[in-house]
Amino acid sequence: MIVRLFCPKCALEASKEIKGSLDIEVPVPVSQLADDGRYEVRCGIGHECTVILDNIKFELLFEMGLNAMFDGYPREAVSSFTSSLERFYEFYWRVAMHHAGVPTAELDQAWKPMSKMSERQLGAFITASMVLAGSKPRLLNPNKQVPFRNSVIHNGYVPTKAEAIEFGNTVMELIFEGLDQLRELDSSSLMETYQIMSPRDYEEGENSEDSDELVGCVNILTAIDVRNPPKGDDQRVGDVGAQIKRIGYERQPMKMQLLTEQEMHRHHPDRVRVQDDE
Repeated sequence: MIVRLFCPKCALEASKEIKGSLDIEVPVPVSQLADDGRYEVRCGIGHECTVILDNIKFELLFEMGLNAMFDGYPREAVSSFTSSLERFYEFYWRVAMHHAGVPTAELDQAWKPMSKMSERQLGAFITASMVLAGSKPRLLNPNKQVPFRNSVIHNGYVPTKAEAIEFGNTVMELIFEGLDQLRELDSSSLMETYQIMSPRDYEEGENSEDSDELVGCVNILTAIDVRNPPKGDDQRVGDVGAQIKRIGYERQPMKMQLLTEQEMHRHHPDRVRVQDDE
């Protein structure tokens, strides 16, 4: 999966020349996904900067699954969809624990014994749902989707495109249901947990124009999106089949758009100043 980044120095220089928004008719740096969310960018002019991708794991993993489907790799798609769901279990659990007032450091220690054991993570998710929402969450069907997943992940089964899409749709539905529940029950803990789990340091101040090293931050819109869920005529609305078509569109050359501080907070309060033009 390729992500579009930007050069903070070029963006800063362009922003000094405008009062409103500006479309930049130039290519932007791209990179393969990095696990830590940090990217060293070298633009065409020769600027070297660091850019942080402000997205959390399960958002990106599901997007990786969609990209795998677009490229014709249904088995890799099922693997990414599965990982996305498991990382959502962790996210849900952390939101529930944050809601209960447990310190982040304690959460990190408590998660360690479960970090490599899927069944324990599932149990933690179910328990968190019982505590937070008072009900057992909907899970993968133990007679259909679980055997299918295990066959793909553990036995090397190569699924058809239709099977992978069906599984992806189920995972999408389960995560959407969980996120809607979290937004309704405790949106504050939801957002604070997102910030804690993001590669971006939300406690760090903004760059100074006089700084020797500018650090940029970019957030990409994803099919499963905690802060900016798809709605209305958004191209991200729809099932996995629709998302595959979106991936094809997003792989076309794009412009970038600079927003003023006022425009950014008015239209996208949780987004960064420099973003892909949609």
